[in-house]
Amino acid sequence: MTPPRRLVLWDIDGTLVSNNDSDETLFLQMMRSVVPAVGEPVHPYRHGKTDLQQVTEYLLANGGTTDQVPVASERLVEFSRSHFVEPGERTVLPGVVETVRALAADGHVNAILTGNGPARAELKLFSAGLDPGLFDWASSFFGDASESRPELTRRAAAHAAERSLRPVIVGDTLADGRAAEAAGIDFVGVATGVYRVDDLRAAPHLVVVEDLRSAGRTVVARLAE
Repeated sequence: MTPPRRLVLWDIDGTLVSNNDSDETLFLQMMRSVVPAVGEPVHPYRHGKTDLQQVTEYLLANGGTTDQVPVASERLVEFSRSHFVEPGERTVLPGVVETVRALAADGHVNAILTGNGPARAELKLFSAGLDPGLFDWASSFFGDASESRPELTRRAAAHAAERSLRPVIVGDTLADGRAAEAAGIDFVGVATGVYRVDDLRAAPHLVVVEDLRSAGRTVVARLAE
């Protein structure tokens, strides 16, 4: 019997496109725009968190309030649009395009599951020159309205079940793996972000690889099982 098609839920930062420090700058810019009296700012840990979660944590850690979250979230998108107005700020990670296309050729559905909101997600793909059309945006999930990645992942798992698809998260952080575990779905770890292979193996996983240039075929083969 042929196994069901996969809903392959791709993280963006550190998985599809390169990481850098620009988000730290954008979150600080956002925070200072609504809490202008801040001196030396507190920097909450960011990796693996949703935009909504990060906006809230930045505000609360620096004297802001939850009432400021809606305005701060809008400012984050505004500053991001200005920052990513020209391409080239991010780059597509090696092996990504080939792996995404190979999965699509096998009949799987490529989609996005990211802590970024949809506007910031599209801006980062644009910056890297990665075609958003490679992904099913109607089956994608974004972190502008979710307090945590596990919440986001459980919604994605329910969406996949309604369409008789087997969901799998492809991500570069331990938070991706833990979120997949919380939703009872598979996790593919790619050590192209801030976590190494051994770090990612701390979460239940289908496979963990160094990168998709050397191991993209391995990932495609495992998702066909």
